[in-house]
Amino acid sequence: MSVPGARLEVVDYQPSLPAGCGVARADAPGPVAASGRVALRLSGTLPGGAPCDGWAWARVRVFGPALVVTRALRAGEPLAEAVAPGEREIAPGRAPLARLPAGAVAERPLASGMFVEERDLRLGPRPGEPVAVVVRLGGLLVEQPGHAVACSRGRACALMPSGRRVEGSFENGRIVVGSP
Repeated sequence: MSVPGARLEVVDYQPSLPAGCGVARADAPGPVAASGRVALRLSGTLPGGAPCDGWAWARVRVFGPALVVTRALRAGEPLAEAVAPGEREIAPGRAPLARLPAGAVAERPLASGMFVEERDLRLGPRPGEPVAVVVRLGGLLVEQPGHAVACSRGRACALMPSGRRVEGSFENGRIVVGSP
């Protein structure tokens, strides 16, 4: 299982084994991260003690920890006071959030009862808004003004007055860039 804290339910199981093979072990060739069909490698023994193996298809449902919106939120509202832990089925390509990053706000309006996904939250200011950027080089800190720009999820990016684009983490209302 590749989702921490998740549980798995087997809904359907279709083995292909030699007659009389008693299955002792079933292994998925890779991590199981979402509900769907999974190939399993089976191994066991025949009644005479000889080893046997085969394959099976299993249809599984994966349930994992998720954050649930407890009240309706408008875009830009903080999520910290409006979510509670829950559990959700994990569909392929959809990953509910189990932990909320500090300072996360709703990217769009969210209804009560929804499960929070990465696409539902934003860290830091909206693109175009002014933001302080701290450049950290060892023990040296330099703070400069910048403007937020679009960035990959979980990161914060800014355009500096020089025209350079920087990427870092959003901490205490500032974008922090550089090495610790």
